[in-house]
Amino acid sequence: MLNDSQIATFKEEGYLIIENLFTDDDLRPVKDEFSTVVEQQAQQLHQAGRLSDLYKNESFEQRLAKIAAEAPEATSALQTRAHKDEAFFQFLKHPKILDRVESLVGPDILCHPSYNIHPRLPGGYTTPHQDAGFYLPDGDETLILACLIPLVDTTPENGCLWVAPRRHKEGVLRHVWGEDGLNISPEELSEEERQPVPTKVGSMVMFTSMTPHGSRVNNTDTIRWSMDLRYQALGKPTGRWYVPGFVARSRSNPELETPNCTAWIAEVERVEQKANKYPEWPRYRWPQTS
Repeated sequence: MLNDSQIATFKEEGYLIIENLFTDDDLRPVKDEFSTVVEQQAQQLHQAGRLSDLYKNESFEQRLAKIAAEAPEATSALQTRAHKDEAFFQFLKHPKILDRVESLVGPDILCHPSYNIHPRLPGGYTTPHQDAGFYLPDGDETLILACLIPLVDTTPENGCLWVAPRRHKEGVLRHVWGEDGLNISPEELSEEERQPVPTKVGSMVMFTSMTPHGSRVNNTDTIRWSMDLRYQALGKPTGRWYVPGFVARSRSNPELETPNCTAWIAEVERVEQKANKYPEWPRYRWPQTS
């Protein structure tokens, strides 16, 4: 569990760094699973004539970068909500995560429907935003926690996270649509407020959906791998009616917990099929303009 000092820091600053949380053994199953996805993509692209080499001898940090330099679509299988497999599902329920989340949201925990696997390519970055900017207003009163977990050391050079401390207390800042997606309006957040948060593999950074953040440009030739997982109290609005999360922990009623990845996938498909019947219902706080 988080101690009182950590909870106070989180509430005041809007983020918290927990170092040396995960061991290599904790992270190995998801790294192996992601490596398998990369292998599958490489094989498919090579057979289709889109890739000249399988790059089998490249490291975890470099192989996908080499592949994507020839075939940028190689990252598609690991984008938002695309990847759902058993090792990743089990990691989403890792006690080292849930114990600390429980300190902030209570004993009944929903794994939020919004998550990202970030294989950040050379030259890539994340624009300034708040997670709440992508959610509908019904989630504004819910404490939605982001847990950023790097799979390689992150530095200013390879595009580490940055945050704007204490700005989470101001609610949702104005966002605008641009060529690179939905961003905090430039006049709302200065460059000087963006504090880099380099982290070692095995660490975790927790922040709120109201914390302005982004990532710096990856100026290396390697992939900056990380997972961006989110949690909240069960029963609270998520800001995303059109896709479900799953029950990661329920101390009051363990039978509510989603048993396996198959059950998670089935529920996502059920809700998405229902949601697709109502394309006119809003899915973003700010309508996307052409």
